[in-house]
Amino acid sequence: MWPPHPLHFTALDLLYQLEQQIAQKELGDHSYLERLDAIEKDKGGIPMFYLTCGS
Repeated sequence: MWPPHPLHFTALDLLYQLEQQIAQKELGDHSYLERLDAIEKDKGGIPMFYLTCGS
């Protein structure tokens, strides 16, 4: 995923990109975003998240 603006990434940008990524996936009954947890930052300083889907 790449932000539309090179200097920042808004919460709306993040949610839109996540929705685009999972929209075509076969998730069975787990088709709704339930939560998004920040995990940590990688070695380059980029934040990582854990996406939980549910029904």
